[in-house]
Amino acid sequence: MIISTKGFVLQTIKYSDHSLIVKIFTKKSGTVSFIIKNAFNKKSKQPANYFTPLSILNLNYNETYSEKLTFLKEVTMAYPYHSIPLDIRKNTLLLFYQELLSKLLFQANAPDEPLYDFIEEYLIQLETTPRLSSDFHIVFLVQLIQNLGYTPELNFSIQTPSFSIEDSNFVAHNVESSLFLSKDAGFYFYNILKKNNYEIPNKNIRMELLNGLLLYIMKYHKHIKEIESVGILSEILR
Repeated sequence: MIISTKGFVLQTIKYSDHSLIVKIFTKKSGTVSFIIKNAFNKKSKQPANYFTPLSILNLNYNETYSEKLTFLKEVTMAYPYHSIPLDIRKNTLLLFYQELLSKLLFQANAPDEPLYDFIEEYLIQLETTPRLSSDFHIVFLVQLIQNLGYTPELNFSIQTPSFSIEDSNFVAHNVESSLFLSKDAGFYFYNILKKNNYEIPNKNIRMELLNGLLLYIMKYHKHIKEIESVGILSEILR
């Protein structure tokens, strides 16, 4: 059976002088590995430049129930990026998303159409938003956690202002540990979860929440040990 769906590129590996192996998170099949032959041929209908990080593609391929590599019958660009390659902030965010999502969805063999739609929508926002807020990526992570089904207990109060990453709820005290968010970072997290109006805090609080959110995701995906692009993100986003 021929599958027609959209997908975004998670990982591209050069397989030979002429071919690529590409992992794509598809809307209808989850993560699928494709072999792209003659990708570097100037006349190729499946050129290598289609398979850059998180490119959104229209795909046609034969459904397979084995672990073998799949051949694409047809591929076209669904949503070309124009502003992202020319904007260092947007490009840095794209590479951060690509590292996180490639590790998160590497073996997502079952389809998850709502998750796909959420991520695609955010990628299009990244492309189309003229001026990104300084916490654009943090809001993405909070909403990603919610879409993955890991929404914490919303028990924030004056008495419970800090957030325990291990227990997934707000607590009365803050131990000085990477597994707890301070009351300022906890309040910031709560406001994003509740979609309240809030003033974006300083960089230190934003970085505290960013690192805390990644630890929160890693709690559920223990194969993820590190997101290396966070360091670059810290340098680029002031």
